[in-house]
Amino acid sequence: MGRQLETMNIIFLDIDGVLNCQIFYTNRKKSKNIIEHPQDQICTERVEWLNQLCKDVNAKVVISSTWRHSGLDYCKDVLKKAGATFDIIDKTPDLRHEGCVRGNEINLWIEKNKEMLGVWRSDFNSYAIIDDDSDMLYWQRNNLFLTDTYSGLTPNTCYRIKRHFEQLGCVPACP
Repeated sequence: MGRQLETMNIIFLDIDGVLNCQIFYTNRKKSKNIIEHPQDQICTERVEWLNQLCKDVNAKVVISSTWRHSGLDYCKDVLKKAGATFDIIDKTPDLRHEGCVRGNEINLWIEKNKEMLGVWRSDFNSYAIIDDDSDMLYWQRNNLFLTDTYSGLTPNTCYRIKRHFEQLGCVPACP
């Protein structure tokens, strides 16, 4: 009998509208800080919230943002400089040239990584998608945590994602 693999918790991460937002840019403008480096476009407070979330639910991050077009190492470097401590393991493939939406890209990533995830794509549900756009597949709706471009990632969104993983039985529930 084969060895049973443990399922991995994954967060598919968009960046624009999640780790940066209108509040962030408005506050930067008021403080007259200019954006000199790519990491200056990332809100360190939101990165800290994501750090804690990933720690709490033992999740790995897959970049699904358009930032992935600059390369995985670039994304890792920029996010690390912005204070990220979460583990970024990969990026989703680019299927834009095939007329696909981001949900298709996430679906293909899950399919291609089923061995690492320990389950078939259709059985894998221990993931969360954090995005400010709803271009996902219908069956991904319960895994999508929609942010808005005004406030981006919030503590409330992090709480809802944590509860999502708890309800799936992927992490112990809070007392």
